[in-house]
Amino acid sequence: MFTLHVPSTDDPATKLAVETRPKATAAWLERLPFASPVDVARQLVEALVALNRHPLDANERYALLALYRPVAVKTALSLEALLAESGVPPHAQQRQIGMLLRELLSELGIGYKHVVLAGRNAAGHGLPPRRFAEAAAWLIASLRDVQIAFYMTYHPLPAGMWREMHQVYLLAHATGAADKAVGEVLPASLAYRQALLLALADPPQMSRDELAHTRLYLHKLGTLAALRPATGSNAQTGFVVATDSDSGPGQPALQQEGELWLDTDALCRQLRDIALRLRTGDSPNSIGLPQGMQSGLSLSLGKRLLKLWRTGAQRAFKRYPATRGTMQVVAGVSCIHRLLGGEQPAEDSTADPDDSLPIHDVRPLHASPIAVCTSHWTVSNDSASGLALQGAPDEPLNLKVGDALALRSDEAAGWSLAVIRWIRMRDERQVELGVERLSPEMQPVWVRPLRGHRSGNAEPALFIPGLPALKQPDRLLLSRQVFQPGMDAEVWHPDRHTTLAFGRRVEHTPSFDLIDFTVIAHEPTHD
Repeated sequence: MFTLHVPSTDDPATKLAVETRPKATAAWLERLPFASPVDVARQLVEALVALNRHPLDANERYALLALYRPVAVKTALSLEALLAESGVPPHAQQRQIGMLLRELLSELGIGYKHVVLAGRNAAGHGLPPRRFAEAAAWLIASLRDVQIAFYMTYHPLPAGMWREMHQVYLLAHATGAADKAVGEVLPASLAYRQALLLALADPPQMSRDELAHTRLYLHKLGTLAALRPATGSNAQTGFVVATDSDSGPGQPALQQEGELWLDTDALCRQLRDIALRLRTGDSPNSIGLPQGMQSGLSLSLGKRLLKLWRTGAQRAFKRYPATRGTMQVVAGVSCIHRLLGGEQPAEDSTADPDDSLPIHDVRPLHASPIAVCTSHWTVSNDSASGLALQGAPDEPLNLKVGDALALRSDEAAGWSLAVIRWIRMRDERQVELGVERLSPEMQPVWVRPLRGHRSGNAEPALFIPGLPALKQPDRLLLSRQVFQPGMDAEVWHPDRHTTLAFGRRVEHTPSFDLIDFTVIAHEPTHD
């Protein structure tokens, strides 16, 4: 049964003052204070809430939505930009921006739900077939954008969203309009495939930059994914879409009536070719990727998407219910460095500031370490490689995917190193983190890059001792922007001073680089 959840337009209690004259609406939209996206978003939400609860002819509503849509999309992009550097739990202002973004796009989608329902119930009367097809395509695009807003703010998707998207796609397909471009909107099938692929990309494990790049990849490659009825002879590269469920695409299982098959074979072949060309030095622009894609991030993300968009991705280790209670957490390379007693090095005041040679006489200050606040989390499950944490911190911690963490289970235990792999917000305060263990121990060090004949500033870093049992060498974890391939650097340990050459970058996140290195020379530190 075809059902879309919309607010009632017949309840007098929900009636609000609303402008329904197109010319007056257009004039009001032009006067909005676009220099303040939050104020614009708030006014748009109030107007759309009133419009979506007001009885209107489908054609009238459609004409008004055509005026609202470009303004709403422009405002949503501005809100996204304001959220670019926010983490979780969000500050009050960031929380308000995220809420406005979700509400704005949700109310725009509700408007198109009204139009599609009215057009379908009219059985072709009162809404021209072309307009009905266009409204259905705009609705799927709107639902996809609502999903993105929830992904961007790490909130779970609203109940019923996938079920509605499946129904609208099947309706567009039944009317022969799913693959047709109507007006300015993408074909309904393409917006639907983009939504399916985005869900498969595992947004909770993405930084906002990665999410933005994934959207650009979908803009470029989304047409290569194909939808067809699920059969026993489907290709190996693809996913089942259960259209009678409230869930996105999943792994192949027993075939059920009405299922679709999302074939990603051509998509993965093209993505593999792009990754190869990026790895051999081609720029994103030279191989036709959209404007705004960066070589390093495009390559690392492309390789990750290639794994996720192929059938068969499995969890490496089984997770088990928690048995260890709570966990203390400190986030960020600088905070972890202070936590472990790292002290700011002081340069020799007698050194010649114009000397072009590296300055080696650098001594740590033996001052008391700066106190670092820890947060406390409940361990919800555990595995050989990581664990899931949940909590409701009293203060905004601004945690992000890719942040380094120091963990310990109690005051007597030592601190271990980990990284945030995914984030979810269950409500405005309750946070869930997926954490991968990187090392059972670490040491604070200071690293000063040697750029040519000049020395850079000393930067806090973490020395990660090697694990002989895993044939893993010693490594350095550096704050972002410190690493450059092949660069020499000076490193100060509590008991020695080392000169080394940066080697291979083992891992890169928005917060740190984990690298190998080669020791050039070392000597004891003298008091």
